[in-house]
Amino acid sequence: MYFEDEMTPKERMIAFSKGEAIDRIPVVPDMGVTMAWYIGKKTNDYYTSSDVITETEIALFNRFHHDNICVSTTLRGMAEAMGSVMNYPDDNISNLREPVVKTEEDIDKLELIDPWKDGHLHVLLEALEKIRDALGDVADIGASMTAPFTVAASVLGTENMLRWIVKKKEAFHRLMDIITRNNAEYIKALGKIGFGTGFCDPVSSTSMIRPAQYREFSLPYFKRNVEDVKKYCGGAPTIHICGKSKDIWEDVVSAGVGNFSIDNCEDLAEAKRIMGDKVVITGNVPPVDAIYLGNDDIIKEEVKKCVAKAWDSPKGYILCTGCQIPKNSPIENIDSFMKWGRYYGKMPMDTSKLV
Repeated sequence: MYFEDEMTPKERMIAFSKGEAIDRIPVVPDMGVTMAWYIGKKTNDYYTSSDVITETEIALFNRFHHDNICVSTTLRGMAEAMGSVMNYPDDNISNLREPVVKTEEDIDKLELIDPWKDGHLHVLLEALEKIRDALGDVADIGASMTAPFTVAASVLGTENMLRWIVKKKEAFHRLMDIITRNNAEYIKALGKIGFGTGFCDPVSSTSMIRPAQYREFSLPYFKRNVEDVKKYCGGAPTIHICGKSKDIWEDVVSAGVGNFSIDNCEDLAEAKRIMGDKVVITGNVPPVDAIYLGNDDIIKEEVKKCVAKAWDSPKGYILCTGCQIPKNSPIENIDSFMKWGRYYGKMPMDTSKLV
């Protein structure tokens, strides 16, 4: 059995989802494209090759045996499939070069995507199947995609988007409708090959917009995609929102999610109090201060703090980094995260460790 674990990650996550006894709290470092260097590849290799994604994720799993492998569209994958042009640095995170929508008239030119042909979505679908072929007996494998409002930031450009939700509301709603329908096409493709998906929605953070704007421009469309996931994939999806989100926690939960992942700028104890009886709480060891810049002692204390606050959350708790681990983080620090997650998260819980 892996390390001192009594269950495989797949066994653990299946039991966790059913509310059954598990050997320890699930532990998930948020990795992906920023870890391509681990197998000697560049970020651009990961973005464009299902084989590189597969090799990276298998190598990471063989080292850490973490409790979920996630293949993500990244924040810009759907926008690219819809026609936005991305810049792919040789070895850095992609960024928006040219949005596909510049005027209201451009909205009417948008069409439904084909996930197997448009952008790089097919690369992700292929990688998911390859990873499952290699690790499906022991690993929990899933997808992640971008919620509609954050997709809009790369379809329209963030500055224009923030202008439109004030000055061109009707046009923006029309844009959100086609984005939501395109997200549904990817969700259908995932469901057809046997995968579920979660969502990342950083632009919906209240660090970016007001709660009232979230309720008007983001939440209704996110709710539609949550229902799409339930219909085509089965089960309720995860949501991760970067930055501040406390003022919209109850709104997000009302969309029907099953798991809420919060950034490390928010407090797990507050999350447990406000929504722990409704959804699984996930988070939130600092990815920069602890994993990228920290050391074993710092990571130990951060993991201990998180587990102490949330291990007894009524619907369950998953120990995770507060967001994606930065590129070139010391690999030993991720080892440390997993080590202390196993130690402090051992079940049945020994609360004396957490004092």
